[in-house]
Amino acid sequence: MSPVKDQLHILPPGGVSLRGRLGKALEKSVNHRLKKVNYDHLVAPFRDRNERDGRWRCEFWGKIVRSAIRSWHAVPDPGLEQLIRKTVHDLCATQTPDGCISSYPAELQTKDWDIWGRKYALLGLCRYYREIERSEEVRHAVARCLDHLMTQVGPEAQRIVDCGHHTGLAASSLLGAVVAAARVTGEKRFLDYAKWIAAQGGSTEGDIFALARRGTAPAELGNGKAYEMTSCFEGLLELYRETGDPEQLDAVMKYFRAVRDRELFITGAGGLKDMWGEFWYEGRRNQTRSDAGSLGETCVTTTCIRFFGQILRLTGELSAADEMERALYNGILGAMVPDGSWWLHANPTPLAGSSFKKRAGDQIPGYGEDCCVAQGPEALATAACYAVMRTEEGPAVLFYEACEAKIPLADGSEAALSITGNYPDGATAAITVSLSAPRRFRLKLRVPAWSTRTRIRVAGEEIPARPGTFAEIDRLWTTGDRVELEFDLRFRAVPAPDGGALLAAMRGPVLFARDSRLGELDTPVSPEEIENAQEIPAEPEFARLCRLPDGSKLCDYASAGNRFTPENTLRVWLPKR
Repeated sequence: MSPVKDQLHILPPGGVSLRGRLGKALEKSVNHRLKKVNYDHLVAPFRDRNERDGRWRCEFWGKIVRSAIRSWHAVPDPGLEQLIRKTVHDLCATQTPDGCISSYPAELQTKDWDIWGRKYALLGLCRYYREIERSEEVRHAVARCLDHLMTQVGPEAQRIVDCGHHTGLAASSLLGAVVAAARVTGEKRFLDYAKWIAAQGGSTEGDIFALARRGTAPAELGNGKAYEMTSCFEGLLELYRETGDPEQLDAVMKYFRAVRDRELFITGAGGLKDMWGEFWYEGRRNQTRSDAGSLGETCVTTTCIRFFGQILRLTGELSAADEMERALYNGILGAMVPDGSWWLHANPTPLAGSSFKKRAGDQIPGYGEDCCVAQGPEALATAACYAVMRTEEGPAVLFYEACEAKIPLADGSEAALSITGNYPDGATAAITVSLSAPRRFRLKLRVPAWSTRTRIRVAGEEIPARPGTFAEIDRLWTTGDRVELEFDLRFRAVPAPDGGALLAAMRGPVLFARDSRLGELDTPVSPEEIENAQEIPAEPEFARLCRLPDGSKLCDYASAGNRFTPENTLRVWLPKR
C-alpha cells in the first residue's frame, strides 16, 4: 500500500477571490470577528494550566486559529497574518520542558477535554506550518507535543478510547491531527501512532469504522455524537491518504453517504436530538418534528463541510460539492449575524413552525466564547478553497459565485479565470480566460445536481451537461475565450422527507422561507404555488425575495430572521394546501 493522490487540488493562498454573497460575508468575518479576537486570552489557559473544572477552554485557540488561517488563505490580509504569527509563537512558548502543550494541570491530563484541546492545538500548529510558514519552531513544537502525549496515551500507556467524553469519540478524533503531525515532521513513529489510534475503532461502544463498513447508520455508531464522530472519520480519511488501505476508504465513503442521505436538513445543516443539536438522529426524516431537540449545531455543519471537502478532493465525488454548496448558502450564511461579528449555535428550531435565530451565548460562563462562533468562519472560508480548483489536466470550477482565480498549469504557466454573473441568484454565469500565450488544457465544470436543464456554450459550441457530473472542455485556449453557462433556476417544491403535509421552497441551492416581517408564517402553500413563484426586487435586510400567486412573500433563508431577535421569527417547512 502507498500514499494516495488527490484528484482535485486546492489553489495557493489568494488563488481565488470571491466577489459574491460568500465573498462579502467572508470579508465581514475577517474584519469584524477574526481581527477583533483577543488571541492572548485564548493562549492564557495553556500558559496557566488552570483548567481544573473539566471544561473545554482548551479548544478555542486551535479552532479560532484554524478559522483565521483558512480565512487568510482566502483573503490574505496582512493584519490577520500578523495576529496569527504572534499567537502561534505565543502558544509555542507555553510548551514545558517535557514537551506538553495543555491547558490542564498534570494531575488532570488525558481526562475530560484535555486530549480534545491538545488535538486542536496540534491542528492549528500544523495548518500554520503548511500554509503560512515552514517554521522550525513550530515543527519542533509539534513533534515534542506529540511525543509527550504518546507517553500518556499509547500502546505502553492507556487506550485512547478510555479517555475523555462521548465513549472515546472526542479523544479518538485526535487521529487527523496525528496524521498531520506525521506530515509536518516526517516522523514514521507518528504515522504508526495514528494507525494504533485507528485500530481502537474510535469508541468503547464498538469499532465505528468496521460498523460503518457493514452499513450501520450514523445514529447507531458510538453514542451518535455527530461532530466528534465525523472528526474521527475525517482522521481516517487522512490516514488513508498515507496508507492506501481500501478498507479505510470503504468505511469513510459509506459513512459519508449515510450522513448525506440520512442526516442532513433542507438547510444543509446537521445535528439534532439534544438541546444543542449535536447528535445524529435520522435528521433528514426527523427535521420536521418538534420533539427532536434543537437542529443544526454550526460545529456539526462546519465539520461536515470540511469532511465533504476532503471527500471531494480525494475522490472527485460531486455530490459532496452539492452538499457543501447547499450548506454554505443556507446553514452557514444563515448562521452568521449580518455584520459577521458573531454566529448562532443551533439553527432555528423547529423548522416546521415559528422560530427565531438566537446569537450564541457565553458557552463557559465568564470566558466569552462559543464553539460555533469559533468554527463558523472556517466553514465560510472553505468556500474559497473549493470554488475553483485544479486537476493534473487544468482548472476545475465547482462553485459559480463571481470571482477571480489563478490556476497553475502543468507546464508551469498560469491560467486566470474571471467568473461573472449573479450566481446563485442569477441564472447565467460567464467564465473568461486569460493566458500569457495560447495553452491547451481541460477545463472541468461542475453541473449542479439540482440544475436539470444546464446549457454550456463556448465559441458557439454546445457542451454536453448532465446533472451531478463534470462537463469537460478540452481545447486550445486563448486570452478572451469565454464560456457561457445557464442554470435551471426554476423554483421547486420539496416534500417533507417523513411524508407529512409540509413543503419547502428552493431555487437552485438556495432555500426560501417565511419571515414575520413579510406577513403570516403559517399560510398554506401548494406545490404549484411554489413552482410559480416570481422573484421580486429585494428590500432592506433581505438578499432575495419572491412572491407566491396568493400574494404572500418568501425570502432567502440567510435573510430570514436575520435580526436575531425573538420578535423576528421565520418558518422553513410550510403547511401544504
